[in-house]
Amino acid sequence: MRKITKGRRRAILIALIVLVLVALALILHRCGYYQLPWEKRGQVLAGDLFPGQGADVDDGHLKNMTPDQIREQMQKVADASQFSFKINARPKFENGSAKGDLAIENPRYNVYPMTVEIFLDDTNEKIYDSGGLLPDQHITSAKLLKVLKAGTYKATAVLNAFDPDTKAWQGKAQAALIITVKN
Repeated sequence: MRKITKGRRRAILIALIVLVLVALALILHRCGYYQLPWEKRGQVLAGDLFPGQGADVDDGHLKNMTPDQIREQMQKVADASQFSFKINARPKFENGSAKGDLAIENPRYNVYPMTVEIFLDDTNEKIYDSGGLLPDQHITSAKLLKVLKAGTYKATAVLNAFDPDTKAWQGKAQAALIITVKN
């Protein structure tokens, strides 16, 4: 049996620490608490472009705008900041390999493309992945990735939003589900 030298022991310890840190970062990323360096949420502008000191700058909207134009502009801002979706909170499946009534919709008024993943709460196993859904698209029914036995399952749908231009991940929403498999 080989003797482990002090240098080799130190190298193994450093490798283990790095491995633990990478695993922790991946777990935090999976839970949505950490963004990986290559995932950009938006374009970063270089330089100080908005000093707020311009002599000709006034706050607020243009003075010749009507109240209706101001309301319309404010509604556009509100709409663009919303991530909207629809999903059946209690989907039912005739049996474990049949399609169920997931009823997932990325509404027309939503600006974000999205994906939907469903995880079983007790095992955190992914049992569904929608692929990409653009605004004004929906999924009426679909099969699960795993054949489930008859019963009731608590699950969580993770709905990921993406920038409509760059397709960069923007954030997520979650919805609690109760899945019923009849036979």
